[in-house]
Amino acid sequence: MIVDFLLKQEAVLTAFELKHMNQAALPSKIKEMIGNGYFSQRGGEIQIILKPNYIESFYTTGTTHGLWNLYDAHIPLLWYGWGIKQGKTNRETYMTDIAPTLAALLHIQMPGGSVGKVINEVIK
Repeated sequence: MIVDFLLKQEAVLTAFELKHMNQAALPSKIKEMIGNGYFSQRGGEIQIILKPNYIESFYTTGTTHGLWNLYDAHIPLLWYGWGIKQGKTNRETYMTDIAPTLAALLHIQMPGGSVGKVINEVIK
């Protein structure tokens, strides 16, 4: 079986069939991230999670922002310009929060289908 082969690889922390994700021994946050990122029409059947500091690339340094480790999943977000409040936040925010925040800054209706929330720390 492919999963058994993957589990023997040095770089692989765990691998499992996505149909068995609920039985996988993973933190609930990682399960949530996998579920949110899965699109059945384009997704595969197996999830591979690499050990920390391994990269799925031809390059030997850098990051892909595609792994579940905090050092790789964290992407800084910077706002500046008109209507932007000076400051910072360490609160967890998501890419889906960008469109609602832009709509609030422009005083326009939120985009249809938007699931994010306004990043209030940005708004004056």
